[in-house]
Amino acid sequence: MSQYTPATLESLLSTLSITGDADHASVLKHANNVLKSEKSHKRALHTKAVALINLDRYEDAFSVLSVPELAGEAVLERAYCLYKLGRLEDALAAAVEGARSGGRDERGLRHVEAQAAYRLEKFDQAAGIYAGLSRGGYQAENEDYDMRVNISATNAQLIWANGSATAGGDNKVDRSALDAFETAFNSACGAVARCAFGQALVLLKRARELGLLLEDLSEEERKVEVAPVLAQEAYVLAKMGRWEEALERSKELDVPSITDTSLKVVATNNEIAITSRLPDYNPHLSLIASAELATTSASSKAFLFQSRILDRNHAVLELEAGKTQASKKQALAHLKNYPHDNEASVILAAAREGKVEKLVKKSPGDLGLSLTLAQLCMRSGNITGAIAAVENVISAAAEDQKYLPGVIGLLVGLYQHQGRCQHVRDILSKASEHWKNSPTPNHPLLRASAKAHLDNPTSTDIDLHSAHSIFTILLNHSPSDPFATAGLLASTPSSSASSPPPQHLQQKLTPLEKLISTIDVAALEAAGVAQPPPRKRPTEEAEGLSGKVGVKVVYKKKAHKFDTSKTPDPERWLPLWDRSGYKPKGKKGRGRVGGGGATQGGGGGGTGGEESMELAGGGRVDVLKVNANKAKKKKKGGKR
Repeated sequence: MSQYTPATLESLLSTLSITGDADHASVLKHANNVLKSEKSHKRALHTKAVALINLDRYEDAFSVLSVPELAGEAVLERAYCLYKLGRLEDALAAAVEGARSGGRDERGLRHVEAQAAYRLEKFDQAAGIYAGLSRGGYQAENEDYDMRVNISATNAQLIWANGSATAGGDNKVDRSALDAFETAFNSACGAVARCAFGQALVLLKRARELGLLLEDLSEEERKVEVAPVLAQEAYVLAKMGRWEEALERSKELDVPSITDTSLKVVATNNEIAITSRLPDYNPHLSLIASAELATTSASSKAFLFQSRILDRNHAVLELEAGKTQASKKQALAHLKNYPHDNEASVILAAAREGKVEKLVKKSPGDLGLSLTLAQLCMRSGNITGAIAAVENVISAAAEDQKYLPGVIGLLVGLYQHQGRCQHVRDILSKASEHWKNSPTPNHPLLRASAKAHLDNPTSTDIDLHSAHSIFTILLNHSPSDPFATAGLLASTPSSSASSPPPQHLQQKLTPLEKLISTIDVAALEAAGVAQPPPRKRPTEEAEGLSGKVGVKVVYKKKAHKFDTSKTPDPERWLPLWDRSGYKPKGKKGRGRVGGGGATQGGGGGGTGGEESMELAGGGRVDVLKVNANKAKKKKKGGKR
């Protein structure tokens, strides 16, 4: 009798435990020997597939699960193999179909469904599945811890994608999350997504400490676990502008030694971005490093936002290395995959080396090109042109892209620069109407719109009503927000027909008596109305520095290289030609000096002269004298 029979296989399986360290290689060997005698034995096929899964041989396991004998069975194992092989859509469909039919594997299939949805970036769906699983009670050992880790990771991704997590907008970190490595790291990632970089550094430091204290791991395995923490630290330090520390952390990470391909790609990209700030940065070497990683399969494991950034950065490196055509080709391919990526349009414009105005006219709805044009106008001081560029792209954009918070914020800033307050209120009012009806309203934009309605010096009932509705939305989202509470009270109409504001809202705010308790009213009245200090003129500033008040400072001019030992010329105030030592240049002026043009010994020869005559009432007049004995010219006689 053979020692490998279905009975011996059942006996072997009965000795195994889920939590124990099973010898899966021995189980696989035993199942293979049973299948030699009975090729269609379902129990042996199922056992072989499970052993292959535990040995990380997912391709072989999926081949075994695809045999006709296991059709309709081992749904959980098949869905899990599809997930591990990267066939996420198929894994999600298989898990949903299997969980719908119920059975003992329903909870496991729900876990696979949540994991596949997470990898497909369907974070809302994954969060909903985990919420349902947490309400149903935990059925496996350490399932509660795994659920906490997965829920914290999903919430962090929700913040990245939507700006808020399922738990709300609370930025506080649960104290229990700091007791384990995975939860501390996920909490740090959530802080990074919220741009709370100071808090993120503290949480990453805690996660790093916990990672180095992990039990049952060797020193090398601990380094592998801590590597994502170091990569995240380098990213956070770079975002904070602490480039030297970020470079040190990147060197400590030792990017070339990373074995995880997806982490290696992200860490290399961040290291290139950090080293680009150094004076000896070489874009050609960075392009080579980026091209080597682009050939790996890591891009399929990256999230969508990561893949988009990696492709875009590769196009930038091509442009920095002087490969204009390659950069243009990369940017065009990127725009085909991500048509709404506006930054790729800017790269394409730089690669084409054409005028931005012409490109904007060809693509008036391209946000990247329009913002580039607006930036160029602002650099040249043409604020009106920048406003026109932003207004044109807003009018040409689709309805769901018309009121993007960043674009509206830019337009509001440009309006405020020109003092166009009414335009600010109009654009914020339109944007708030759009975001009020959105399933994920943008609360910072709503706050700005409500404040603009209240700041209007000529507020009408319509303005107050609009502000009141916005503050109601804000208060429902965050009941403890003092800004929303004060705004709701301020926007409540003061007419007698309207109902008074609720008392519980007034109690949330600091009482007015407490706010003015430290103010001395008598001292304020004695001081009078505060006036801004007058602007001092330069002379007044000089008086203040010299300590003399009321005395005008006179600055005397001194001649250039004036010598006090020499006697000044007494004729220095006369014109040059009236001075006794004046000698005119040329023959024309010499005859007029002294003799008025007369000949030697003559009283008034020549063509004429000047005489001075005294008037009866005093004074002198110069009279022009004409010579009457002027010689006549002889006519030339001609021949008769």
